[in-house]
Amino acid sequence: MELNDFYSNLFSGKPIELNSNCYSGVSNCIFLVDGLSLSISATSQAPITFDRKKATIDLTFNSDAFQVNIVVSVTKFELFKFEGDVKEVNISSNKAVSVEKVVYGIAGVDSFPMRNNFTWDRSYKIDDIEYDVSYAFVNYRIEARFSTQLVLGSKECEVLLQFIEDEVFVICLSYSLCRSTKVEWVEKKITHSNSVSSYHYLSSNVPSKYSNKINPMRSDTQAWEDFMRHVISKSYKKKDLIDSQIFQAVSNLAWSGKLNEWTLISHAAALEGLCKHKTVSIIKDNTYKKVRDTAISCLTSELTKLGVDSESITRIRQNVYDNERSINGYPTKWYIENKLISNNLSQFSVQNLDNINLAIQMRNKVVHEGWSSDWKLDIYDCVAILRNTIYVLLFAYYGYDGNFYLVGSDEKTVVSKYA
Repeated sequence: MELNDFYSNLFSGKPIELNSNCYSGVSNCIFLVDGLSLSISATSQAPITFDRKKATIDLTFNSDAFQVNIVVSVTKFELFKFEGDVKEVNISSNKAVSVEKVVYGIAGVDSFPMRNNFTWDRSYKIDDIEYDVSYAFVNYRIEARFSTQLVLGSKECEVLLQFIEDEVFVICLSYSLCRSTKVEWVEKKITHSNSVSSYHYLSSNVPSKYSNKINPMRSDTQAWEDFMRHVISKSYKKKDLIDSQIFQAVSNLAWSGKLNEWTLISHAAALEGLCKHKTVSIIKDNTYKKVRDTAISCLTSELTKLGVDSESITRIRQNVYDNERSINGYPTKWYIENKLISNNLSQFSVQNLDNINLAIQMRNKVVHEGWSSDWKLDIYDCVAILRNTIYVLLFAYYGYDGNFYLVGSDEKTVVSKYA
């Protein structure tokens, strides 16, 4: 059997014989496709045994031409039968094959009213040689076509494939911001002349629906398209989005459909990450340490004169060491204000900083005391102000000057309004 035949049989529901390290003999397997989800129904020639704590079965197929590894999460089990959800599929060629294009299936992007139809080009330099890639994002697939055919497994091909995967990461993250839910690739197919050279599937729990009232683009297709075209035009880098905490903030904005203490905690963490990923000291750390040692010496001497026992003095000394960042640092409010001002959002800071700080304080109380109904702000109000602050900071980072919506408002707004 050729790799392309195996791939075709897998997705057409034809029986495939697979081996497993969980039991002897082979299984007759039929795979069922439901959108971007895969499930399996299998019968075995021998009794099936597997680690029920893990509740997974590993299936394999090996030939001179290609090899297959499949992980199944078992949902139904009998002595000679099992059913399950496919968690991962890896199909790879053992031959040197050329690469023409890579196609990603994306979960979480094909939802009404948004219909994706974007094209763009990128040029990547590898060892001083330029490689051009043409992208097309149509419905739920992103296709990247090489201008120069490369051999799968070669250094140049692997580097270029990583560039492409980073590009897909940026698109998924930016789409996730629009939709306020997780967006990720679930399948990656590498082809040449319409024949499959490599295939990778990863199951996803991305929801098919999203809560319209808490995403910054609502059902405004023009706003979605304007933002995505802006992202595509700017060529953002995956590493920059992670290092600047953009990835972490967008991930925490994903809406679970629940409004509780954990929602508040995750939003506060996202905002603090955006504003405090680079901590600042009031005075230089080496200067502070000299002052600290002198201060601790004086403190110890004075406490001893007052008759404080040595165990208590030791604890107080340790408190000074443990709280260096609080003593020689700035409060969270200061970081947030400076982040807003540095992003030309001074008006937003003036209008909202007190409520932002109050929401952060509510988070601190939740962590230490649990939620209380008699506090100054309702939990929704806390989440809304934190979420809106994250929105304006994210769109300021992206340099996006188009329309979006704040939580609690049906009126469009733009970042420049808060300058």
